[in-house]
Amino acid sequence: MISAPSSAGRPGLSRAAAAVREQLRDPILRRVVGVALLGAVLAGAVAIGLADRGSVLRGLGVPTAALLPGLTVLSCLAEMTVVRLRHGEAVEELSLYEVALVIDVLLLPPRDALIAAAAGLVLASALQRRAVVKAVFNLGTYTAATAVLILIVHLIGGAPGAMTLGVLAGVVAGTIAFTGVNLCCLAQILGVINELPPWRIVRSEARLSAYMAVGTMATGLMTAEIALHSPLLLPFMAMPALAVTYAYRAAAREADEHARSACLLQLSHALAEREDVVRQFLVLVREAFGADFAVAVLEHDDLALSVEGADPSTLLQGPVPEYLAALGRIDGPVHLAEDLPDGLRRMVVVPVQGGGSRFGTAAFGTRDRSRGWMTTGDVTLLASLASALAVAMRGAEHLDRLVAETSKLQAVVEQSAEGIMVIDGAGLVEVWSRALAEITGVDAGDAIGRPLAEVLDVPAEEEGQLLMPVSVAQPMTVAELTVRRRDGEQRRLRLAHSAIFTAGLLVRDVVVISDLTREYRTERLKSDFIAMVSHELRTPLTPIIGYVDLLRSRGERMTPQKRLDALNLIGDRAGHLSRLVEDLLLASRFSDNPDDVSLQVSAGTHDLCALATQAARDLGSDRVVLELPPGPVLAHCDDGRALQVLANMIGNGLKYSAAETEVSVGMRLDETRVHVDVRDHGRGIPADQLDKVFDKFHRVEDPMTMSTSGTGLGLFIARRLARAMGGDVAVTSVLNSGSVFTLSLTYGTSEQSAGIPSGKA
Repeated sequence: MISAPSSAGRPGLSRAAAAVREQLRDPILRRVVGVALLGAVLAGAVAIGLADRGSVLRGLGVPTAALLPGLTVLSCLAEMTVVRLRHGEAVEELSLYEVALVIDVLLLPPRDALIAAAAGLVLASALQRRAVVKAVFNLGTYTAATAVLILIVHLIGGAPGAMTLGVLAGVVAGTIAFTGVNLCCLAQILGVINELPPWRIVRSEARLSAYMAVGTMATGLMTAEIALHSPLLLPFMAMPALAVTYAYRAAAREADEHARSACLLQLSHALAEREDVVRQFLVLVREAFGADFAVAVLEHDDLALSVEGADPSTLLQGPVPEYLAALGRIDGPVHLAEDLPDGLRRMVVVPVQGGGSRFGTAAFGTRDRSRGWMTTGDVTLLASLASALAVAMRGAEHLDRLVAETSKLQAVVEQSAEGIMVIDGAGLVEVWSRALAEITGVDAGDAIGRPLAEVLDVPAEEEGQLLMPVSVAQPMTVAELTVRRRDGEQRRLRLAHSAIFTAGLLVRDVVVISDLTREYRTERLKSDFIAMVSHELRTPLTPIIGYVDLLRSRGERMTPQKRLDALNLIGDRAGHLSRLVEDLLLASRFSDNPDDVSLQVSAGTHDLCALATQAARDLGSDRVVLELPPGPVLAHCDDGRALQVLANMIGNGLKYSAAETEVSVGMRLDETRVHVDVRDHGRGIPADQLDKVFDKFHRVEDPMTMSTSGTGLGLFIARRLARAMGGDVAVTSVLNSGSVFTLSLTYGTSEQSAGIPSGKA
């Protein structure tokens, strides 16, 4: 007999499992009600349709009034001879109920046979304390299948009173139909529980059901015949029954072993993955050993509970937490059968320890009264699995620590201002930090996995400093080299190597890279500044010293005009020297912040046209062409500082353009500002130098080979003064065509500036 599935094997604590159970409840109830109605309808039809029929076999010599209770008891005992066979989350119960059913059908009239079968089933369910839903489903299923069996036996074999070929054929056909109805009804429930199509369950269980049908039918036929003709041999019929029961148990053990192997295989994968290992262990071990309850009491988590297969609302109330705490103190595998929480009959407790560490205990319980729930071998296996869990937990702890340390190391590498790279023994890049990507202009994706020589562009003479300048005798060394970025910029780098060798072979080279470009540029800037200032100071001092010596030695003999020319030249050069010193002092007052406007200026409203005209006149060059509006244009500025800015801009244009070319000074307006454009036709400024020409001491020319004089402070001071007045200085340039420097200031307050056309040069 195949009984309804038990729900004892389903997970019961996790919210997900509870939600799934709630979702499955309605479909199961609908199917249970449908099967119950089917059984009632078929039983009523058979009882009414075959009311005038007698028993198929007669001659036992026992009145029906005594035979009916006896066969009812026999049906009850047969139903209680249970062998459980698990199907995933459901449990199938195999019994000898079909043997008793065949005897009932052959020896009792149809109505009495239905009564004996149903009454024996109800009595067995009551004695076994089955759930109401399960009992109703079993009653409906077997009533429907029994009705079909009785109908087929009486239609084919009739009620001849003796065993005939027709009776035998009817029993065979009826048993097959009984098995089919039973299996189809059972597949509906198993399909819902295991989320499988019912036809798949019918197909997978058809062979086993057929074998069981043949065995139970043969046992029932022989028992009925012996009872009629040789009652003394009835005790010997226990042997076939025992053989059938043994076959059932063998099939159950085979199915259990198969299911257990599948669960343990999943468990091995779960322990290897080391993700949520405690819960996975409880779920899979509970399923493998058919437990109804599983709990882990972890010491390092302050008795943190991980429970499966129990309702938390009942498990964690009352004295149960104290009981679980006591379980956590058990040192060895134990099998408990007394003083258990309500609802549990057996419990096995094993310590979770391994690798020199103890993490707690794991306990598994069952509601079954059977003493053979877990054998000694099962407990030993369970203890080994608990040890494997401990090893996995220890491995998970190590992995967590490794991940944490790796994360810290990764953070150090990524946040370090120094570039960091790791090279393997074959010269391939393994690690390439973000700072290194910024220094070299090479992204990590383009560097990792490639030879270092292909990643960095270094001069041929410096390749030896790049390609592993380390050895077994000198695993730590420092080298400097020049690297050319993809954008053409050169960087000077210091590489601090720290190599690891094994058996004389390079395993790994960790390189910390510092960008020395700024330091090198600073040193060059100092050298350039000294050379530049020396040149600029020497230029006015040389004629001053020369003419002073000339006036001392020959002044009395010189004509008045020559003395006047000499004094004028000395005064002009002294003025140039004074302006140079003033520029140096003024530049020292500015901070390195390009947006600093802390310099105090006396801002007011002044005529910018007049200031531009005066700046051009002061320079005294006929190359300056003024293209200014006829009337005054008022701007908000400091007239002295604005004059200095315009003089620097116009002087810069004269300096960097050929002697025969003009420098034009124009003016244009927009909605809020006045713009003075100084246009030259000189050599122009490279695009990568446009922003740098406003840096302190910057010269587009090399100071050692420059063909023009200057300290590189004029444009720097001009922009800073313009910004201090609320304006700015900008530049546009085309190589070999010239440059345009623009001073922008805000309008003054007078209306005299109105009417000047926007964009006029």
